[in-house]
Amino acid sequence: MIFFFYPSGRTIAMSLTGTRCELKCKHCNAQYLKGMLTKEQTLKLLQSKPGYYKSVLVSGGSTKEGKVPVVQNLRFIKKLYKSGLKLNFHTGLLDRDEILKIKPFVSRVSFDFIYDDEVIKKVYGLLDKTKEDYEKTYLLMRRIIGGRIENEEGYPSSRVVPHFTIGLNCGKITKGDFDTISELAYLKPTLLVIDVFIPTRGTPFENCPPPPLDGVKEVLDKARRRLTRTTMFLGCMRPFGAYREKLDLIAYENGVKGFVKPSKPLIEKVKSSREKIIIKEECCALI
Repeated sequence: MIFFFYPSGRTIAMSLTGTRCELKCKHCNAQYLKGMLTKEQTLKLLQSKPGYYKSVLVSGGSTKEGKVPVVQNLRFIKKLYKSGLKLNFHTGLLDRDEILKIKPFVSRVSFDFIYDDEVIKKVYGLLDKTKEDYEKTYLLMRRIIGGRIENEEGYPSSRVVPHFTIGLNCGKITKGDFDTISELAYLKPTLLVIDVFIPTRGTPFENCPPPPLDGVKEVLDKARRRLTRTTMFLGCMRPFGAYREKLDLIAYENGVKGFVKPSKPLIEKVKSSREKIIIKEECCALI
């Protein structure tokens, strides 16, 4: 069974902060916020197409402490929740009280799991944070918000879904990428979403190359061998074009079971294998 996700169909990507971000990470520099709707635009869209959208990706720029200000927007979040929409949160490093406050409204938390001190300091600019802070936050969320669940196909997922980006340090495959896989193997998440660094215009890393595919293959091979109890999806954040075409096939060969906006060669490969394909129109974490 392979899942193909097309989240622009029924999921609204929304930024609680508009295009504002205090952190300005080197790989993003708030560029991706420009493609998200504001709170006001989200409400207007929902009113114009009642009942059409199923979910909202609740994201936004980070504070200097590495957290999206979700608690500061609880009144708005409650409004979205009451409309019957599923809410998938990007949160960053929330503390226990903040996690408890958003818990009643969470369908999923998409948590960026960073187990590399160099990335945390050099890329994110969080000089007083470490990989242990990210691990502790992830485990705290998993304990408070909940773990394994099953969807309508009987497929296992989790309310807190770790996301790991390969090559986030200016496109380089480093020891930190492999260390992250080792630590995730120890933590045994039910579902893991894997992204791949995209050189993005308007960021300090715009001239960095995408990670070498042979290095990405090594990381995915280790993930396949070590994360035997974890289902892996390839997320929306990965390069397009010929790179994606090759990457998707490499990921498929290494046991990845879900793809956001899959490439044509992958679609043809899966169809030729006669493997069952399930199409979803929401974020892959919402499975």
